[in-house]
Amino acid sequence: MRDNTDSKAEAKNLKMLTEFVASTFPYLVPEPAIKERCMYTVTPDNQFIVDHHPIHRNIVFGAGFSGHGFKMAPVIGNMLAELVQGGKPELLVDELRASRFDKKSKL
Repeated sequence: MRDNTDSKAEAKNLKMLTEFVASTFPYLVPEPAIKERCMYTVTPDNQFIVDHHPIHRNIVFGAGFSGHGFKMAPVIGNMLAELVQGGKPELLVDELRASRFDKKSKL
């Protein structure tokens, strides 16, 4: 499924940006050379997922890092490495497990 975007809002934002660039930087071409969207994923509670796949226990994954995950890369990498090696990560808390989204979950 493709993410929906608001083309009217996109056109309005592009117009505002172009006008700003034209008035602030008169020697620049105000229209962007390239337009790209920044699409990203987040979990319903805006927290990461670090866990084993619920069925295929030989698969370990981390997901939902958009926005603030980069600064956690060393810690997340360590957690994933410990999971892959069959250990129990010292820092892994239940709030990061995928099971928090089970049907019985409050989310």
